[in-house]
Amino acid sequence: MNEILTKALNPVILIFLVSTMLACGLSLTLGQIFGPFRNVRLAISAAVASYLLVPLTAVVVSRLIGIEEPLRYGLVLLSMAAGAEAGPKLTTNAKGNVGFSVGLLVVSLGITIFYIPVMLSLLLPEVHLDKVKLLVKLCLTVALPIVVGLFLKARVAGLAERLNKCVHKISSVFMILMAVLIIILNYKEMFLLVGSGAPLAAVIVILVSFIIGYLLGWPDRGTRLSMAFMHGGRNASIALMIASQVFSDQPKVLMMITLTVVLMLILLLPTSYLFKAKAE
Repeated sequence: MNEILTKALNPVILIFLVSTMLACGLSLTLGQIFGPFRNVRLAISAAVASYLLVPLTAVVVSRLIGIEEPLRYGLVLLSMAAGAEAGPKLTTNAKGNVGFSVGLLVVSLGITIFYIPVMLSLLLPEVHLDKVKLLVKLCLTVALPIVVGLFLKARVAGLAERLNKCVHKISSVFMILMAVLIIILNYKEMFLLVGSGAPLAAVIVILVSFIIGYLLGWPDRGTRLSMAFMHGGRNASIALMIASQVFSDQPKVLMMITLTVVLMLILLLPTSYLFKAKAE
């Protein structure tokens, strides 16, 4: 039974990733994506936070706490992924600048395709990977679905809207299925992570990344919250897809990503409602 579930995990992660990226494209226009980046200072701040400060935070924290290598790989890999798919929703809850968070999500997804293969080699030099093969997979599973979604949205908006509802349902179902499979296959090992320092490292990285985003989003409250939630939360679907391909022989990498994503939801979802209550 475990063998069947193990074989099913990679296709489930792939369908979740592709459907999530397609949904992003179907629900957006180019104006919504690029409009907020007319503010050059904010665009530079977002890039510095996402592609320098957050990954460096994960590297430093994981080394200071001394978590074992596969757990460090998982935490660093997740920190290098784009902003979380749920970032715009969390920003909406907090009464932040939703347009900026949506634009930040899509632009960061495009950059991530080229950024992760390069940075994996720099931050985790002991990990051997085929960068060209990984780049091709990211283009096919991230860039292509977004481009298809944007094309349909621009050309046949009515069809895109109807299709978007169906794709969102598929994405939600496979997200749950993916989480269930990972837990079933690794629940014994995940319990062992409690005493490994992994939860502490994950919480510190989430909080520090949130604060970095919040500070760099000044002076407007809406952009501060957008930056905070898009940097405190990272993209689970991309991180899990890469982990399942590059670290297939190290299940603790997947477990660390899953654990961190769960902690992100536990920390950031209530925080978004706290900011909403404060605004009201």
